[in-house]
Amino acid sequence: MPNEVASVQTEDLRLKNVRTQMKNRHEAEVRDLEARNGTEVQRLIENHANQLGELRNAYDVQISQEAEHLEDRLQQVRASNEERVAMEKRAGDQEVEKVQKANQDKIEEYRKNGEARLQTVRRELQAQAEALHTREKEEARRANYAARQSKAKDQA
Repeated sequence: MPNEVASVQTEDLRLKNVRTQMKNRHEAEVRDLEARNGTEVQRLIENHANQLGELRNAYDVQISQEAEHLEDRLQQVRASNEERVAMEKRAGDQEVEKVQKANQDKIEEYRKNGEARLQTVRRELQAQAEALHTREKEEARRANYAARQSKAKDQA
């Protein structure tokens, strides 16, 4: 029984460690995605600025159209990257929730099994105590009977 409790505690600790590792890994992945997206956005901004400067020098009329196009593209890339980051975060959160639920289910199952075993042991102990009590009552009755028989022989 103590081994099972220790086993449950060990399993719980192991599952908490796994959950923490998964959470840390997902957070690191999100930070990595954000860093890559930031670099990509920075690169796009720099490209945009360079192209804008070249267009101003060459085509005064087309500058505003090209700038609008690049702004739209930049906004699309930003929106797309933010959506990807949000999706990755949701997926990570869902995975953590799934692991937590599985851990809770296992803990509940262990608890139920432990309670069932405890009830079985209690019933067995109760039955043994009742049998012992009955046997002791029988032995006391026999001893009392033997004492009365001995006393009757002594008086006779």
